[in-house]
Amino acid sequence: MKPNFDFRLMLKIMTAAVILTGLSACQTTWDASPDFGETVNDAVQAQLVNPKAPVGNKKVTKGLDGSAAKSAVDNYQKSFEVRAPIGSSAYPTGSAVGTSSGGR
Repeated sequence: MKPNFDFRLMLKIMTAAVILTGLSACQTTWDASPDFGETVNDAVQAQLVNPKAPVGNKKVTKGLDGSAAKSAVDNYQKSFEVRAPIGSSAYPTGSAVGTSSGGR
């Protein structure tokens, strides 16, 4: 005799049970308080030197001129360059490659 078990029906029931369980954990409404996020906004405002900075300032700086900006970027990029060793086997610190300071 053949067992009376339908695998596809059982799979559908299990899938529906998992989906319904997952959906029951979802929050349907979110009631944020009227001052939600105000703490962060207050902290940002507290870090400003002058929160009303543009008001009353007749000479507002829009940015750097082209040559000054290019010079600043070039100096920034040069700060990451590594200097080549002085000589064939010595580093800028004066130590030689393959030598050790410990005596035998």
